[in-house]
Amino acid sequence: MSPPIVVLSFGRSGSTWVSDIISKNLGGLLLFEPLHPETCPFAQEACYSDGYELGDRLEAFFRHIMAKGDRHRWLLRNHLFNPLESVSQAYVDMVWEESRVLGFKEIRANMMIDWLIERLHARIVYLVRHPAAVIASLRRRRNFWNEFGFETHWRLFLQHVAAHARYGEALAPYRPIIDQARTRIQREAVMWAASHKLASLALARHGLPIFYYEDFYAFPFPTTRKLIAYVGGDPAALHPAHIFVPSMTTIRTVHGLTSSESDFAARGWAIFWEDILAPDELAEIKRILLAFDLEDYRALFRA
Repeated sequence: MSPPIVVLSFGRSGSTWVSDIISKNLGGLLLFEPLHPETCPFAQEACYSDGYELGDRLEAFFRHIMAKGDRHRWLLRNHLFNPLESVSQAYVDMVWEESRVLGFKEIRANMMIDWLIERLHARIVYLVRHPAAVIASLRRRRNFWNEFGFETHWRLFLQHVAAHARYGEALAPYRPIIDQARTRIQREAVMWAASHKLASLALARHGLPIFYYEDFYAFPFPTTRKLIAYVGGDPAALHPAHIFVPSMTTIRTVHGLTSSESDFAARGWAIFWEDILAPDELAEIKRILLAFDLEDYRALFRA
């Protein structure tokens, strides 16, 4: 089995879009969030885990799903063009039979980078989106935290990331800001910032790049060519539909083609959160982000 391509990001950061781009260009399936409770019996244990505490059990699980051992339609969610329950079983069976599995995408596994490389030899595609845009998108997607509920997600975050011995030293300077997070928006910003901070450190250790969601809007073809070359595809063989038109049309998005999105270069990053976040909320996100010393986003919040 070839090393899997694993797309990682925080939720609402474009991982479905980027997975779709890779799938279309390489010709295969990137499975949809196998650590979700729909398909994973230990989903809560895996949520924000570094992987090492789950060890062989996690490796066996990933190898099983990549070998098509579990043909749950949830895993095809990125590749089905209707609500899952309305797609015929015959169609689902055909997709499983005729398509190869390239890897998978996850939105709560940013802390597994070391483990995924060590145990699965994974080719990591790490995607990050501006935190204000992420939080604005979370506000629009009211059911995002539904599988466990937000308070459980926060508890799991603290248990598996912020309080984890592997990351204690790296997160020590930021513990006060984590401990002082009380409101929902503060906690979401802390989760984004801590996840990105630790993922950035892991990527730097392995000499791996970071892909930025906004670059796919501002420079869609050059950014996609860079991505496809990185995962071993042919960066010259691009069709607009590979980038802009999602397979999962239930998300009701044609990326980059609406008037507001196509104005991104002129209107800037705020296009993703204007009219959604109030000035005091944006200030809270800025305060937390700057406290985490994230250089790749720091300059954007200085203005």
